Amino acid sequence: MKMKSLALAIAALSAGVANAAYTDTTTNVYLTGASAIRNNVAYAIKALCTNASGSLTVFKNGSSTSSLANQMAYQCSTGLAGTPITTVIHTVTGGSLNSVLGMSNDVAKQQIPVSLTAGCTAPVAGSGALAGFSVRPNCALEAAAAPSDGGFSDVEYAPVREQVDILTSALDGFTVDDLSQGFTGVAQVFGLAVSEKMYKDLQAAQGIACTAGDPLPACQPSLKRGDVVSLINNNTFAAHKNGAEALGLTAGAAVEYARRVTTSGTQSSAQVLFLGKGCLTGPNFGEFTVIGDEIAAGATASYNGGLFKVSANSGTGDVINKLTAAGNTSYAFGWVSGENRAPVGTTGWRFVKLNDVAFSDGTSTGLNKQAAIDGKYEYFVEAVSYKGPASKTDDNEGAVLDAIAGSMATVVEDDGAVTVGMFIIPENNAGYDHATYPSEVSYYQRGGSSPNSCQPVSRPF
Repeated sequence: MKMKSLALAIAALSAGVANAAYTDTTTNVYLTGASAIRNNVAYAIKALCTNASGSLTVFKNGSSTSSLANQMAYQCSTGLAGTPITTVIHTVTGGSLNSVLGMSNDVAKQQIPVSLTAGCTAPVAGSGALAGFSVRPNCALEAAAAPSDGGFSDVEYAPVREQVDILTSALDGFTVDDLSQGFTGVAQVFGLAVSEKMYKDLQAAQGIACTAGDPLPACQPSLKRGDVVSLINNNTFAAHKNGAEALGLTAGAAVEYARRVTTSGTQSSAQVLFLGKGCLTGPNFGEFTVIGDEIAAGATASYNGGLFKVSANSGTGDVINKLTAAGNTSYAFGWVSGENRAPVGTTGWRFVKLNDVAFSDGTSTGLNKQAAIDGKYEYFVEAVSYKGPASKTDDNEGAVLDAIAGSMATVVEDDGAVTVGMFIIPENNAGYDHATYPSEVSYYQRGGSSPNSCQPVSRPF
C-alpha cells in the first residue's frame, strides 16, 4: 500500500491540484472498463455485501433510479471479501480497454469517477435494473479524472493489442507486460438491438403475424450474419449502406449504425465475431475493417449522401439512448449486451434474432441466456479482469476484483449473483456442470480458462 500511495501522490503532483478531488484510500477500490457487464458487476457486488451481512447503498450520476449510469459507486456497511474495502467506485465511460488504460498516470487516459458527497439526494428504493438496491441518485462527478485500480473487459486485449501497446513506464507508470489478466469463468451474450421503427418494419417485411412491436421470441424478426457484416464493415459500396431497401425496409430511407468507440470491448466483440478483428490475420488474411473508427466519441458521420450514418458512443447506455431517440421514426441499430432487457409492451428499442435464433426472452424478468447455454446462439465472449502492478492494484483491491468475478461465476444456490445475459462456462473454478445447473452453466465456451475470443465455440469435455 505504501508503494501505491507514493505513486499516487507523485501522479497527483504532476497532474496538478485538480486531481486531488478523488482520493484513493484503503477503504475503496476504483474500477474502470466494460459497460456491457456493469449490471452484472452490480449484482455481484450486492451479493458480496449481503454475504458479508452488510447493507449496500448505490451512488449514481443521473436522476434515474431504474437504470445504471456510466459513473456509479457501491458502498457496503462492512468490508468486502475479507478486506477493509467497503466502497467500489465503477466508471464505464469509454468501455473495456479502460480497465487497462484507466490505470495510467496520464490524465488523458483516465476517467472521471462519481462523487459520493456532491449532489447526491436521499436514498430511495430502486426499480427496473436497480430493483432491490437502495439508490442515491443525482450525484455529481468528481472535479477531475483519476487513475483506476483495474477493472473488467468484455474481451481480452489481444485482438486490439495495438491500443494497449502504447503504454510506457515513463508516461503511464506501467506497460502491457506489467498487467495481470484474470480468468472470470463467465461469458456475456451480445445481440443486435434496433430502433422501434426498424423492428416493426422488419416484422412487416418478413411477414411476421404478431402485434407490431411484440418483443417475444416468436415475434422477433431476424437478420443474417452476412447482413451484419455488410452493415458494419467499411465497404461503403455495399447495398446495405445505400438505402434501407437492402434489408427489405423503406426504399431510400437512411440507416444509422450506433457503434461504440474504439476502446470499447463491446465494439471489439462485434469486430471479432463478425469481421475477424485480430483473428483472421497472417498470410491468408481475411480480416475486414470496421466503419467509423475515425469518428470522435459523441460525433456522427454520414456516408452516401446521408443514406448511412455512423455514430460513436462511449457507453452501452449511450447506444440504447440513440435507439430510443430514433423511436418509430427512423432506422438505427447497435451491438448491445444481453444484460440489458428491452422495454416490454409494443414500443421502444428491441433485440432481433440472428440467423433465426433469439437469445432475448422479450420480458421484464427474462435472463437472456438460455439459447446460448444450450448451444443455439453463439454470439458471446468471455469476460476478463485486469490488474496492474503493485503500484496500481494492491492486494486488497485485487482481492475485491477477484471476488466480484467469483460471484458472477457462482451459481445462485451457492449465494452467487443472479446474472442477466451472462452464464458460467464449463471450465470454471468451482467445477459446476451443465447437467446439474442447466440454466446457469453451459456445455459450450470459446477460450475457457485461457480466454481467446478468436476461438470458435466448442464443448471442451
